[in-house]
Amino acid sequence: MRPTRRPTTAALLAAGLLVSSACAAAPGGGSGDLAVGNGVTDDTITVLSLTDLSGPAASGGRPAQAGLEAYVEHLNANGGIDGRDVELITEDHQYNPQLAVQQYRSHSNDIAALVTYGTPTTDAIRPFTADDEVLSLGFKGPYQETNTFAQGTAFEVDTANLLTYALEENPGAKVGVIYQADAMGDAILRGVEAVEEATGTEIVAEASADATANDLTAQVTAMRRAGADTVVLGVGPGGTIAAVGAASSLGYDAQLLSPGTAYNRALLDLPVGPAMEENMIVSCSYPLWDSESEGNTTFHEALGDDVEPQGTIVLGWIAGMMIEDFIRDAIDAGDATPAGIVAAAQGATVSTDGLTPDMTFGEDINDRTPFRASQLCSVNADEDDGVTQLADWFESEAASAVELQ
Repeated sequence: MRPTRRPTTAALLAAGLLVSSACAAAPGGGSGDLAVGNGVTDDTITVLSLTDLSGPAASGGRPAQAGLEAYVEHLNANGGIDGRDVELITEDHQYNPQLAVQQYRSHSNDIAALVTYGTPTTDAIRPFTADDEVLSLGFKGPYQETNTFAQGTAFEVDTANLLTYALEENPGAKVGVIYQADAMGDAILRGVEAVEEATGTEIVAEASADATANDLTAQVTAMRRAGADTVVLGVGPGGTIAAVGAASSLGYDAQLLSPGTAYNRALLDLPVGPAMEENMIVSCSYPLWDSESEGNTTFHEALGDDVEPQGTIVLGWIAGMMIEDFIRDAIDAGDATPAGIVAAAQGATVSTDGLTPDMTFGEDINDRTPFRASQLCSVNADEDDGVTQLADWFESEAASAVELQ
């Protein structure tokens, strides 16, 4: 069982304290005064979660939110953070960037930190969180703003590792790329370019897609016409469903590579499930459901036996572990203001008790992603996670070299 110190920070999983600061006595019994900001009282720390619960990325947003909520409950049951309970505000942005901005701005004066799911929505609120100096913890990223941190491996890293692995298995592969027309797609392309540089591979076709597109027939057709036998799907869950469905209906049996968190087990219940099992390899850079570690034992004990296996749930749980360390370090330093929490995160090392490799964070964008390794998996409906591991925390030359932006 993890020490009480960690469960306490979980609720802050989205935590990064906001604007105006004041001094208040630290309730944890520490000496001296604690500088605090928005969302922090003597009794509570308020965290905002902006996620997709009903839009095109809800298949990933819902389980990630469930993991976050479970960690907050676990955290509060173990004393909260420095004697403060964590209060979690959740908003469903439906993968709509304008709605996400409205939701963030309506809560910005009342929160200590932010957890955000969805690339286009996270991208839209970045200027506002930067102005407020609030710690913004995304499930992917990070971004140029120094208040942004990544909970999972960057898209560039997952792409570089996944494509490198596929090329090692099939050195003569002809590679095409379908990428989302936003920051996520840009990151996917940087990962592909890093592999091109490291291996000399030439990409035979590229096609972009809107983040909310539900028909990618034209893009898939372009891949087939170019002779691509391996296609990187740099799109979200909705785009992944559309691309696999189009490939299946066209009788196009190219190997499909899905980096990031677009794939999750729930997709196997859809008509595209069999095609995913047959043709898809994914980066599974999260703890597998049945992995053996102290962290996994604690996770399962907290959730109980009735939760359906879903890797993205564990990602939400780990986000809480990260916030716990960030906030506790800030409190130990006597500065729980927005700048204080960001500074604490920039110097943090987070242990997930064996769920993942240890995470280390710095100030530079290339140091605000947890690590440069990815697990790689094939899709398998017979496994609890919906995947079978192919490579355990694999780090390629391209992933080590790629520059985040």
